[in-house]
Amino acid sequence: MRLRDITKRAGRSLKNAKARTLLTSLAIGVGAFTITLSLAAGTGGKEYASEIISNNVNPKQIMVTKVSEKASGPTEYSDTGESSIDFGDGNKVDTLTENDVKSIQSASGVKTAYPSLGTTPLYITVPTTQKKFQLSSIDVYDSAIKRKYAAGNPGSEIGNGAVISDEYQKALGFSSAKDAVGKDVQVAFVKGGSIIPNAERKIFTFSIQGVTEKNDISAAVSAPLLVSQDSLQQMHDYQYSGTPYANNYVYVLANVENADDAAAAKKSIEEKGYRAQTAEDLMSFIFQFINVLQGILIGFGALAVLTSVFGIINTQYISVLERTQQIGLMKALGMRRRDVGRLFKLEAAWIGFLGGAIGAGLAFAAGTAANPWIRETLSLGENTNLLIFQPWTFAVVIIGLMIISVGAGILPARKAAKLDPIEALRTE
Repeated sequence: MRLRDITKRAGRSLKNAKARTLLTSLAIGVGAFTITLSLAAGTGGKEYASEIISNNVNPKQIMVTKVSEKASGPTEYSDTGESSIDFGDGNKVDTLTENDVKSIQSASGVKTAYPSLGTTPLYITVPTTQKKFQLSSIDVYDSAIKRKYAAGNPGSEIGNGAVISDEYQKALGFSSAKDAVGKDVQVAFVKGGSIIPNAERKIFTFSIQGVTEKNDISAAVSAPLLVSQDSLQQMHDYQYSGTPYANNYVYVLANVENADDAAAAKKSIEEKGYRAQTAEDLMSFIFQFINVLQGILIGFGALAVLTSVFGIINTQYISVLERTQQIGLMKALGMRRRDVGRLFKLEAAWIGFLGGAIGAGLAFAAGTAANPWIRETLSLGENTNLLIFQPWTFAVVIIGLMIISVGAGILPARKAAKLDPIEALRTE
């Protein structure tokens, strides 16, 4: 008997028991629904995490710190410039020096290396107004990090310019972000970090080249003022000249040519005795959390599928008992044992297909409807979805459930295939 004919007969048999077929399929559909949503959540979560990384961390950058033993007690002063920075409460960090920066830059795969510079500005203002505002921090402008601009765009190099946040643009009195671009902004520093009223001060002037807007997936601690590495170095040297913080850096940023080279460069840096972390290392906890959560959800779906397997076995056994005479008649008319077994296996496959299709379809509908609500509730951004469905996931879920259903239908199929046609025809 041809496979096509057996398939059609299996479909007709299931139609004759619509209610039972539907209920068994729905049991499988619960597992399909959970697994499909889990895969969508995993895909969406990983894409969102990748977007967070690209908006906050340069994938071509490696953060390098010193490997040191944890020590207690006050930090001893050293005229060599090699020391630790004591932040109090037992928080002490061994610092890197200019020699360390040169050593890191000589590592294989490293294109450039520069220290991370901390500064404490006195205030920020503009030449045309007397308004002065506190400035929490200044950071280095990095074109590789994605930013949302309200106006302007410095491109790859910022030179002697600066990028400010839209909050400071409004506070400093600019009528709009567009109006701020091209205007000057001034930052005041006190020499040595002193706050004595008559202490020496210096004003650094920058031309505004861009105004950033708040990005929902950018780090909340993003600096409101961004300048070039050279400009930040000048401000740092002025402020901390003659203090233990001069030429002592908490960490150094090493840059590679391509993001794919980061792992190899990291290994080379570590061989020199430093601790190195790539962008992926820094954000790895996000991916770990997503994988664990996805695994838990898929586990619940697997339990639902496992439960439905027993339902399929029970349904198929009942079907064999109810159709004993029909099986005997088919075998008496020449249907082979192998074809009888195939008939019941194909019926199980149909049930798996229906359950998988129903569950995956409902998951897609529910996920599509839930995405706007999730986006609004979590403030994820206008075009961000946490549930992303990919065509291959539907195929994997449905085919996988069909295979599981066929496996569940093997025992009933063997029972049907072994029936003696004469005994089966006598059964009432």
